[in-house]
Amino acid sequence: MNKLWIVALAVISATVFAQASQPVVVTSAWVRALPPGQPNTAAYMTITNPGRDTVTIVAANSTLAQKVEFHTTREVDGLQRMERVEQVVLLPGQAVELAPGEMHLMLLGLDHMPSAGESVQLCLQLSSGHQACTSAEVRKSAGPQQPHQHHHHTSIEPGERLE
Repeated sequence: MNKLWIVALAVISATVFAQASQPVVVTSAWVRALPPGQPNTAAYMTITNPGRDTVTIVAANSTLAQKVEFHTTREVDGLQRMERVEQVVLLPGQAVELAPGEMHLMLLGLDHMPSAGESVQLCLQLSSGHQACTSAEVRKSAGPQQPHQHHHHTSIEPGERLE
């Protein structure tokens, strides 16, 4: 019986350590599919800070785009305008949803417009030097996700490369 408790404690400790070592968790990531030839598109996701320290996201990138920027939509003089957001700060336990019509990622200077069903690699650059990467499904709309969809999240240490 003692061995069972030791094994259970080891599994719980490993799970807690793995969650604590992830600076941010990215879920529900998707990229909007637009007609071919468009130079830009948007990406959406939920970013959560599971840790005890404040996390600052200072940049983002994707192999699909020349540049990736955080943008938000604001009303200025009665018109909706997109404005660039320089950094996103997440307090411990805080989550931010990047959604259509709100804060989102703009993928600028696309190599090609991805088609619905493809996946796009997105990475968030943290001020700590870490990266949080995910694979985002390409969809035409924000409609319900398929129940069989799986999210892959990778936390990368400073100096490490994602292959």
